Amino acid sequence: MGLQPVEEVVGTDTRYQWQYPLAGQPGTRSTIRSVWYFALPLTSAHRGGHSGGGALIDGVEGQERYANEGTVYPHAGLVEMITYQQKYLPELDWRYLDLSHLPWQEVRAAIHENPPDVAALTVYTSTALWAFIVAAEIKRANPAAVVVFGNDHAGILHREVLTGHYGRRLVDFVSTGNNGPFTMLGLLHALRGQLAWERVPSLAYLRDGRVVNQPAPTWPLDRRMLPDYQLIEDQLEQYYDRAFDVWYAEHYALKRMVTLPLDGGCTWGRRPGRRCKHCSIQGLTPKTAEVDTVVPVLETVVGELGANVYAAGDSTLGFSRDQWSGASSYLDDLAERCAASPVLNGHRFMLAYGLVFEFLQSAELCKGFVRTWNVGLEAFDPKLLKGDSKGINKGPDRVFEALELAQQLDYKLYISGILGLPGTTLAMLRAEVDNWLSLAETYRDSVTTISVAAPGVIPGSRMYWESFQSHPEVRASHGEIIPARRLTELYVRENTEVTLADVEAAIAEVGRGVIALGRQRGHMKFGGYMLGGVDEQEAAEQRQLDEICARL
Repeated sequence: MGLQPVEEVVGTDTRYQWQYPLAGQPGTRSTIRSVWYFALPLTSAHRGGHSGGGALIDGVEGQERYANEGTVYPHAGLVEMITYQQKYLPELDWRYLDLSHLPWQEVRAAIHENPPDVAALTVYTSTALWAFIVAAEIKRANPAAVVVFGNDHAGILHREVLTGHYGRRLVDFVSTGNNGPFTMLGLLHALRGQLAWERVPSLAYLRDGRVVNQPAPTWPLDRRMLPDYQLIEDQLEQYYDRAFDVWYAEHYALKRMVTLPLDGGCTWGRRPGRRCKHCSIQGLTPKTAEVDTVVPVLETVVGELGANVYAAGDSTLGFSRDQWSGASSYLDDLAERCAASPVLNGHRFMLAYGLVFEFLQSAELCKGFVRTWNVGLEAFDPKLLKGDSKGINKGPDRVFEALELAQQLDYKLYISGILGLPGTTLAMLRAEVDNWLSLAETYRDSVTTISVAAPGVIPGSRMYWESFQSHPEVRASHGEIIPARRLTELYVRENTEVTLADVEAAIAEVGRGVIALGRQRGHMKFGGYMLGGVDEQEAAEQRQLDEICARL
């Protein structure tokens, strides 16, 4: 990972260790006894909000269920790492903590009572501040603890994190690719003296004051184990099921949700001229898990855990034989196997992402096992879609054709969009709001969530890279913690005829309408995405981090 978007490579690199258990490598004495895995809350602009992101909207009644009940989805990447650790290093204790559910004071007390020897934290731009707070508290309780940061923000900014004001004191290693379980497993073996550091894939660290990065290709999805959620079933029952009940119980026969990384990237990537902007920005390459591996896991998840499955890929509904020259039959094979499974047949349990075009091609094929279509409409005006679309939606007519088909086939809808895309005028912004409210009213019996956001300028996006190249202000703000709201304000000001304040007022108007409609009928929820950087709670958290660091 790096700041500039590059194309992802999938494959193996023999310089690194991929196979476990290690042949001929006996266990060694080690001070490592416990590994803790932290899923982090969003910044304080989200606190008091809900699992879809976004703060409460002032002056709107009926937001009682929008109290911060925590996220619905366990963190798949962390559970995947735990699954590998449990299989190959069962003698090491592990603990999984999701701070969207657990009060900070409770977590802090647990850290000081019996601090971890190794702590792995997943870090997005919106969670970076809390990642440093947790890391600082761990280092305060156990100065010898090894702290590992991973995920998009930390991986892209590994150099800035490892050498930053906070990171150089708090972070020992950064995972820099899509190889989380192999990076973590290799790191644990290296810490135990069983593996040379140079053999650990996708790892960055400081050596003699110099940043060392060991980039590696993405280990193929069809050769990986999927996360085992039976390992955290107690937390599903205690925390996640309650959040699911608040938001989605009315929409699903099964009453919980887990996430499985069944695919990644999208088939648009095979034709760069038609590549969806999201995967183009991220450099993601089309890849899928092995159906023979997936189906038994789905049977366990659905049949034993009683859970729905969020297929957290970038374009799941694009992997069918009827699309893109027939290069992939993944969905066809999955549909056939689900229909033949006595456990899966008769259940519509999957939440899957797909562009409008992809849904129109795959809706009939997937109607036996996909319950919810997660679609990034982004915008209704094709002028706004032209430069920054996640796909070629071809304007509102094509969108409503797909929505009508979804309603006919009894799909549920999770719909997201962006207000304030380049080229937006006040008239366009008004029209986009009207279209979102009209969509919400027309399809409210089918919609689980409408999530509308401003175009957040964060590392990993092309707009961040382009802004970094062209604006001294962006370069001056660049570092281990990014002022995303201020940079988004600059981006909107320079690329539209509106302001970020206009955009946020429009988002609030959509939110008010969705909340009111959801109260009347349909159980529809609203999810905005606040950028942080504006409230006193976030300032207090910054002071909290500085105070902890001062006591190290």
